[in-house]
Amino acid sequence: MDAKKWYPTDFKQALHNSLTEIEVTELLIEPPRFVYGVLMLPTVLKYFIGTDQSVDITRRMTRARITGYKMYQFSETSTPVIIATSDPQDVVEGMLVFGLDGHQRNCIYELEGGTMDLVDVKVQIRLREGSLGTYEIRSGMMIDAGTFTWLGPTDELIPVEKMAWSLDDFLQGTFYDNIVRSQRRVSLDSSQ
Repeated sequence: MDAKKWYPTDFKQALHNSLTEIEVTELLIEPPRFVYGVLMLPTVLKYFIGTDQSVDITRRMTRARITGYKMYQFSETSTPVIIATSDPQDVVEGMLVFGLDGHQRNCIYELEGGTMDLVDVKVQIRLREGSLGTYEIRSGMMIDAGTFTWLGPTDELIPVEKMAWSLDDFLQGTFYDNIVRSQRRVSLDSSQ
């Protein structure tokens, strides 16, 4: 997942966010969620979980990956789904979101439930250990998290060749634009 210059600032912040082991331990009070589609975008995530746009959720998000899963789409422009495979070489990249309360996790369940199944996965994240001059020292950590996998038929699904879903079309579409506008209106209304 590369952060393109034109991506939303909050998404770029989430992509570049790395946590220390102490920060991860503090954030593990509630079960984290691994997201790999539109919920990787902080503005969209906050919209669906009913969180005010002024809340900085990016500090509780970090890049992550799971192995033994493959990503698929219904069409070239649809959002992705993932399916467990028996191949450890199959990798899905996304974001790990910490600190969601029960209501927020239930909001994600309401969005993803039905044709998706909430499963436990082992998620790999990179930790920030310190620095040596201008270089950051990093290590890896495995975290138990929940994610949603496809339950329906797979015969018409199109495999996504990359490990991460491209957000470009979604970000340039009207649905994302409408979410951004809605979040701005809510922020303006609550400040009056």
